[in-house]
Amino acid sequence: MDPDRPGRRRRRQAGTTLIELLVSTMIIGLVLVLLVGAFSTGVLDTTLAKRNTAVAAAAEYELEKIGAATYSTTPAGYSECFAVDNPQRPATVAYGGSCPGSANLRADVTETDVQAGVQQWTVSISTYPALGAVGTPVSVYKVNR
Repeated sequence: MDPDRPGRRRRRQAGTTLIELLVSTMIIGLVLVLLVGAFSTGVLDTTLAKRNTAVAAAAEYELEKIGAATYSTTPAGYSECFAVDNPQRPATVAYGGSCPGSANLRADVTETDVQAGVQQWTVSISTYPALGAVGTPVSVYKVNR
């Protein structure tokens, strides 16, 4: 047999078979899926951490505001709206009222009289405008001294 005869493939002739091409394409595809999955998980974790930090800061702000206020015999509940991505001051609205368009969180603050001279203030944080509760409500007692 003459290896130089036309129509015959030489052993030293380089080339890629279809199987090799499919295997390399599958490997590249798997690597891309892993990278996209890792990136999207990182973005989700960052978003949740930012939201949870904002919720904790809003609850702390409201609790400090309640603690700094003088005791009132006729307290009224209210809501405050917080913009997570903007350095704006919280906007106070009527209890359960609608927030400005830039708001991402709404803190609803309510008061109940536990006994004479003792009030229980509760702060509930929810996302806005979807109004999904975030975390559990936090309560603090205020005593008339």
